[in-house]
Amino acid sequence: MAGQYGARVSDAVIRRILAFGQAEAAEGGPGADRGWRLALARAARDMLKLDLEVTRLSLDRRSLTELLELPPERALIVVLEGPAEGLGLLVLDAAVMSAMIEAQTIGKVGQAPLAPRKPTRTDAAMVAGTIDAALAGLELALQQEADLIWASGFRYASFLDDPRPLGLLLEDISYRVLTTELSLAQGARRGAVL
Repeated sequence: MAGQYGARVSDAVIRRILAFGQAEAAEGGPGADRGWRLALARAARDMLKLDLEVTRLSLDRRSLTELLELPPERALIVVLEGPAEGLGLLVLDAAVMSAMIEAQTIGKVGQAPLAPRKPTRTDAAMVAGTIDAALAGLELALQQEADLIWASGFRYASFLDDPRPLGLLLEDISYRVLTTELSLAQGARRGAVL
C-alpha cells in the first residue's frame, strides 16, 4: 500500500515538473539575461577593442505604452528585423553610443562630458556591426535555452532619431525588455542598453 501511494506521489510530482517545463519553454525561461551579458561584452571586445562590463541586468515585461517611455533623451534607437517579419528594438543611450564611436574613431574612450547631440545615420552605421555581432552571439549562447524562441533571428534594420514613430511600427503587445547597465573602458563612461 505504501509503495503504491509513493508511486502516485512521484508520478504527480513528475507530471507537475514536466508541465512547468513545458510552460516555461513556451514562455521562455532563463538564458537571455546571461547570454546577453556575454554576447555584448564579446562583441565590444572583438569589434571595437572596447572593454565592456555589465554592472546590472534585468529582464522584465512591458506594454507598448511603457516601452515607448523607456528610451532616454538623445538615445540611438535601432529597429531590429526578426523572424516572420517581426520587429524588435535596441536602444543605446548617449554614453554607450559615444563610447562605441570614440573607440572606432580615436581608439579610446574619452572622459570629457558628452556634448548634447542627436544621433545620426552615420552613428547608426558605425555601431550596426557591433549590434549584429552581439545579437548573433546571443543566438549562439541560447542554442540550448528556451529563450531562443523569442530572442533569435534579430538583426539591425534601421535607426530612428525620435521614438515617436515606434507607436506606429510596433504591435500593441507585451514586450520582453532586457535592461543592461554598463561600465565602458574601466569606468570611463557608464550607460545603458535596452
